[in-house]
Amino acid sequence: MGNLSINLKPNFMGLLKCLNSINWFIVFFSLINLSMCIYEDQIGKFDWRQSYVGRIKFAQFDTVSTARKIIVATEENVLAALNLKTGQVVWRHVFESTSSGNIQLLHLSDQIITVTGSNPYLVRGWDLSTGVLIWEWGLTLQKNEHTDFSEWWVQNGLLVHMVPKFGSHIEVSVYNVATGHNRGATSKLPAVWINEGCVLSPPYYTCISGSPGNQLLLSMDVTSDAVQIISKPLAEYTTARNGNLNPFDTNTVIPGFLLNEKIILIRGNKFEAINIAISEPSASVALVDSASGPLVLQTWNDEAKGFTLMAHNLVSGQRVNEIGWSDRSLSIPEPELSAVICTKTAREQHVCRILVTAADDASHLIQQEGRVLWTREEALANVVAVEFVDLPVSDLDAAIESEFDQKEAAKMHSSVLAAFTRRLQSQFQQLQGAVRALLAGDAAAADEPPPLVRDYFNLHKIMVLLTDTGKIFGMDNLSGEILWKLYEPNLNTEAAVMFTRRSARHPPHDAYLTVVGKHEETGNGLIVSLNPIRGTPVGEQTLHLDVQILQCAVLYKADAQKLHALILLDKDENVQILPESSAPLVENMYMHVADRSSAVVRGYALRHDGERVSAKNIWSVDLSGGGSQRVVWSVSKPAAERIHSAGRVLPDRSVLYKHLNPNLVLLLTEGPDPVHKDVVVATCVDGVSGGVLSAHVHRRARRPALPLHSEHFLAYLYYNDKQRRHEIATLELYEGPERWVPAGAAFSSLRGARAPHVQRHAYIVPAAPAAAALSATERSLTDKHVLLALSTGAIVELPWALLEPRRALSPAGEAREEGLVPYAPELPLPAEAVVNYNATLLRLTRIHTAPSGLESTSLVLATGLDLFYTRIAPSKTFDLLKDDFDYYLISVVLAALVLATYSTKYFAARKMLKMAWK
Repeated sequence: MGNLSINLKPNFMGLLKCLNSINWFIVFFSLINLSMCIYEDQIGKFDWRQSYVGRIKFAQFDTVSTARKIIVATEENVLAALNLKTGQVVWRHVFESTSSGNIQLLHLSDQIITVTGSNPYLVRGWDLSTGVLIWEWGLTLQKNEHTDFSEWWVQNGLLVHMVPKFGSHIEVSVYNVATGHNRGATSKLPAVWINEGCVLSPPYYTCISGSPGNQLLLSMDVTSDAVQIISKPLAEYTTARNGNLNPFDTNTVIPGFLLNEKIILIRGNKFEAINIAISEPSASVALVDSASGPLVLQTWNDEAKGFTLMAHNLVSGQRVNEIGWSDRSLSIPEPELSAVICTKTAREQHVCRILVTAADDASHLIQQEGRVLWTREEALANVVAVEFVDLPVSDLDAAIESEFDQKEAAKMHSSVLAAFTRRLQSQFQQLQGAVRALLAGDAAAADEPPPLVRDYFNLHKIMVLLTDTGKIFGMDNLSGEILWKLYEPNLNTEAAVMFTRRSARHPPHDAYLTVVGKHEETGNGLIVSLNPIRGTPVGEQTLHLDVQILQCAVLYKADAQKLHALILLDKDENVQILPESSAPLVENMYMHVADRSSAVVRGYALRHDGERVSAKNIWSVDLSGGGSQRVVWSVSKPAAERIHSAGRVLPDRSVLYKHLNPNLVLLLTEGPDPVHKDVVVATCVDGVSGGVLSAHVHRRARRPALPLHSEHFLAYLYYNDKQRRHEIATLELYEGPERWVPAGAAFSSLRGARAPHVQRHAYIVPAAPAAAALSATERSLTDKHVLLALSTGAIVELPWALLEPRRALSPAGEAREEGLVPYAPELPLPAEAVVNYNATLLRLTRIHTAPSGLESTSLVLATGLDLFYTRIAPSKTFDLLKDDFDYYLISVVLAALVLATYSTKYFAARKMLKMAWK
C-alpha cells in the first residue's frame, strides 16, 4: 500500500497542475464571447419562415391515403404534398433548378410516379404519405432536335414515351414503370401530317393538317397495335378557315380536345362534337368524373361578375346549377383549373373541390358555392425586389410632434397663446387615450389587433415585396402576415426597381412608394405608385409611358410636401420629372447607364435651364475588352447610408483616412477568353467624372459575382474555374494619412486629381454562395457583417474583420496592437454563425437588410423558394437589455442602496452633531 501511494503521488500532483492550467484557459476563453448562436427559447421569437413551392404545373388529389392531400408539381421543379384542409406543405422535394430538374410527368396510383429531366430522364416512384423515394431508374435517348417535344403518360400500369418527328413519323416506347424494362422495340408510326400545333389526349395524338380552307382533322391512337388514323374535314366542326387546337386542363376521363371553342371527344375511334358551348373564349375547360357521370367544368374571370364557374353534364348537356356560381368579391385573374374532385353527398348533391391557379401564381382551393378554403400566394417564391418602409406614428404622437413643429408654429404667428393651445390639445388627447384604455381593460385590448403604428425602437415595419409576376405584397415584418396585395398584369419586372419617395415620418402626408418597370408587351416604361401602408394607388397611380426607360433615380431634395421627385432618362436621352413641379430642384445631378450587351458605360449631367431638365452625355467608358465582355452586375453605395468615421486610427495615433466617394460604382463584367476560358473583371468607376479608380482581372473565373458596396470597401464573389472553388475578393480604398478635402467639406468627384490607394485580398469560401448582403444600421456605429446565403440552405454571418484586405500573413507589432487578424486563405464558416440555425432555406436568391431604431439591430429578409426573416446584432445588443435581465434583483439592489444612502446620511449627521458638542 505504501508503494502504491508513492507511485500515485507524483501522478496525482501532475494531474492537479494540469487541471489548474486548464482552469486558467477556461477563465481566459470565457472572457471572450465567441458564441453567436441563440437560445433555444428564442427560436421563432424574432424570426419566421414561410415555405412555398412555386406556380403549379401538375396537380392531383390523393384519394388513396388516409390523410388527404394534394400532390403538386410546379414550374420551380418542386414536388410537394399540400394539406387538403390548410394548404400547408406536408413534404417537399426540390429538384435541380436547371432543365435536369424539369418535371415532365406526375401520375398518382398507389404511388407517385414522376419523370424529370431533359434527356437523360429520371423516372422515380415516391411514397404518397411520406414522400420517400422508393425506386428510380434512368433513361437516355439519342439526342436530336425533337426530344424537347417528348410526351409521357401512364397507361395500364406501363409508362409510355412518345417523340414526334414533325413531317415524318412518331416514335413510341413502352416501359415497365417500376423497373424501366422496355416492353418491346420502339415503334415508328408513319405520320407525315404531324406538326408543332398538335395536342395529346392519351392515347390519341391529334393534329390539323392541310392548306387553309381544305384542312383535315387527324388523330391516331399511338399505343394501338393496328395503326388506324381518324380523319375528318375541319369544316364539319368549325366555320373558321384555320383551326386552333387546345388540350383540356387537368387530367381528363375521356380523350378529347378543344377546337375553336368547341368540345370534341374521341370515342370508338371517332370524333364526337359535344353540344356544350364555351361561354368565354378565355375560359379554362376541364372534363372530370363524378358520381353522376362526366362533367364539363368551365371557369373564367369577368369584370362584372368576378369569378365564375359553370358545370354541365356531359351526357345530357344540362347545366348543373348546384356546382356553378359567380362571386363578384372573388377576383382571380385568368383562372386555370389545376385539379378537380367531385363526389355526392347522402342527399344526392354534388360536392366539388376545385384547385384553381391564377395568372398571378396564386393557388386557391374552392369548395361548393364559391367558399375559398385556403389560398397560397406562390408568387412569393420569386421575389425580385424588397423595400422596408417605416410605419407612421400614432395620432397622439403626431399631435405631440406637431406641438414642437417650428413651421407650424410659424404659420400660427409663433404666438405664445397658440403654443399654449397646442399643449392643452395634446395633453387632452393623452388624457382621453388613458381613460379609454382604462375603461376597455386588458381583455378588450387583447382581442383587438395591434395597430399599424411605429413602435418605440422602430422594429415594426412594412415590407413591400415585388414578385416576378408583377404582384406587389405588403407584409408585416414581425409576423409575416400579408396586409395587402396589388396585381399589375402588364408589369415586366425583369429590371424593375422600387423607391420610397416619402416615408411615413412626415404627418399628415402619407408614405409614398413607386415601382418602375416596363410594359410586358411594348417594353415602354410602366410606373406604379402606391401607399405602402395601405396598398392604395396614389400620385401617378399606374402610368404608361410612350418611351423606353434607360435609367431612373430619385431626387435627393424633397419638395414642400416632403416628396422626392422621380427622374426618368429615356432612350432618346430626354428627361422626365415626376411631378413636374420639382424640376427647378434638379441641380448638380448625374446619372450613368451601363449597356449589358456592349459593356459601354455612359455618364450624363442633368441641368435645369429655367424651363426644362436636359441630359448631356459627358463621358463614356468601354469595358467590353474588345467586344467579349458583358456587364453582369452594377452596384452603387446605398443612398441612405451614413458614415460613422472618416478614417481609421492606427496604433501610432495617426489616422488612415478612407476614400468615401459617394459616386463610386462597382461594375462586374464577364466574358469568354481564347486563352483563359472565362474572365471576370471588376472595375471601380466614378459615376460623375467617369474616372476609373481601379480594375482587377480574374482569369479562368466565372459568376456568381455577387457584389457588396458600403463606405470605402467593396467585395464580390466569383467561381475560380482553375482551382474549382468559390472565392471572395475584397477591396478597401484609402486616401492616406492626409485628407484630400478639409473636414466638413463636401466630396467632389470633379476636383479629385489623385487616385486612392487600393488594398485588396482574396479569400476562399468553403461552400457555394447563392446570395450576399451587408448588415445595415441607422447610424453605422456597429461593426459591418457580411451575410452569405449558401446552397446548403444556411445563412452565415461573418464579421468584416475576417474579410479585411489589411490582414497580413505575419502581422507586425503595430498590426497586432491594432487587432488585425492574421491572414488565412480560407474563411471559417462556424456552425454557430448560422443565423437561421436548423431552419434550412431552399434555393435562396437574395438577402435584403434594413436598419431599425436600435443602433445595434439590423433587420434581415432572405428570399427564394422560402422566405425567412430575422434580426441580427453585429456588435451585440449594447443598447438593449437582455431578455433574461433580472429586474427584481436590480430593483432590490437599488432600493437597498437608496435606503443605505439615507441611513448613512442620517447616522453621519448624528455623528457630526455629537462631535460638535464635544
